[in-house]
Amino acid sequence: MAMRVVRAPGSGSGEITRKPGLSLPPKLLDKAVKRLCFMSMISAVSTVAFFVAYGYLQPEATEVQKHPLIRLLALSMILVSFAFSGLQRAGWFSKQTILHFGIVFQILVGYALSLAECTLLNDPSNPVVGVSAAALWLLMCGMLIPNTPIANLVAGAFTVLAWPLAYFTAMQVFGYEFIGWNRILMWMIPLFMTLFWTNVLSRNLYSMEVQSFTAEELGAYKLERVIGQGGMGEVWLASHRMLARNAAVKLIRPEILSGQTMRAESVIRKRFEREARATAALRNPHTVALYDFGVTQDQMFYYVMELLEGIDIQTLVDKFGPMHPGRVKNVLIQICESLEEAHRLGMVHRDIKPRNIFLSKMGWQHDFAKVLDFGLVKTALREDESLMTMDGAATGTPAYMAPEVALGGAKVDGRTDIYSLGCVAYYMLTGELVFPEATPTAIALAHVQKAPPRPSERTELPIPESLENVILQCLEKDPANRPRSAQDLARRLEALRDVPLFCRDKAANWWETNLPDPAAAHELAPSLVEDSAEMERARV
Repeated sequence: MAMRVVRAPGSGSGEITRKPGLSLPPKLLDKAVKRLCFMSMISAVSTVAFFVAYGYLQPEATEVQKHPLIRLLALSMILVSFAFSGLQRAGWFSKQTILHFGIVFQILVGYALSLAECTLLNDPSNPVVGVSAAALWLLMCGMLIPNTPIANLVAGAFTVLAWPLAYFTAMQVFGYEFIGWNRILMWMIPLFMTLFWTNVLSRNLYSMEVQSFTAEELGAYKLERVIGQGGMGEVWLASHRMLARNAAVKLIRPEILSGQTMRAESVIRKRFEREARATAALRNPHTVALYDFGVTQDQMFYYVMELLEGIDIQTLVDKFGPMHPGRVKNVLIQICESLEEAHRLGMVHRDIKPRNIFLSKMGWQHDFAKVLDFGLVKTALREDESLMTMDGAATGTPAYMAPEVALGGAKVDGRTDIYSLGCVAYYMLTGELVFPEATPTAIALAHVQKAPPRPSERTELPIPESLENVILQCLEKDPANRPRSAQDLARRLEALRDVPLFCRDKAANWWETNLPDPAAAHELAPSLVEDSAEMERARV
């Protein structure tokens, strides 16, 4: 996924694809939550200070202050204010959810301020002098707490409407005489004016923040446009400021972070960082190359990788049908080279699947295979590099998941990847999954319990028996019965003499016929960049 030269549907130049409405990109979201929590603490302290000052400076109004409704509202304000800081520290909710709670908090504070001043509006003959304190609160929230225009408008509108609600509450509770609609309107006009100008100003600030994000330079690379997305990453075409070389920059997709709890967000960031470190440790030409890695000022991980032009196995088989046995053999041997290096370094990919195997045109070489996405890699290089999963669940893609992974076994090694590679080879030869069950759970259970049918039973195309036997060896339930290593598998494949050759001339002819311009491969199936088949991409 990380390096496909494909354009996400509907994504234009310089636009980040994210959910419309009330969601924010990560750096704005972090800033908004921090400021919200800071303002909640100010609100708590100010509430206490106001009540103390009210009692000393206006003793004649203490009866109003002692009313149960006023005390309950003040206590609620203090508790809710402190609750925001607690929620941020606990990490039970996503930052986006906390920001949504902040809208309710803003309205509650606006109501409380309005009610406090409405308790003194007991004389209909007094003219309206000054502006409601709710207007100042509305301006502070709109300008200091970053949010989308829609969210600001919704929060502001309900904050304004809280004033008449507070007045009629005070009138009913304290038995005041109605001051008249003209004076109600005089209180409301400044609030509506503040709402209008706050929305205009906050909308401009939001646009500038988003533009700054899309134009952000990462190290020596400048982001140009979104070219793909999927999984947990968003891929940008980037240009080097000094070298005449384009690259692919992978970022954590904004909606992935905003839709997670803060605890889950931390796991995603660590997994993303581990993927970069794992990829950087590999040097085999059949592993996608990593150029650079870093963290943005807003603590979002990114890494810069080579920009590949070509097609992934999933799209290739979907569009052109099962592959020639000789071609499958050639691709498998190349993948084995990449996996062998990773396994010797103690790494297990854990998510070998057709969409993570990319065929490209490298100079005069065709069908040059690249292994992508080491995001689920498990490594024995360091003790703290244990598999990061959510709640200890099995991680991987069910259609290509080894039985030991489906069972949640802690002991996995290179033979786990060999099983997944056997599933990929099965798919390349037949165009079918090994176990095409109805649900991801059923697929995972089938890998544990069922014997795979021979590939030749799933297609009318001729498949050499020797190649078929090697693939079935890879699909053994017991890891001990599989090839011992990726190198061992490569040697077994190289020893197959009855597999028809798929020479370089044939590969070149296929590319010239079907993909003369590898960079335009996205025109084949643009929707496949983001949405693969449900059975293929579902997580257990």
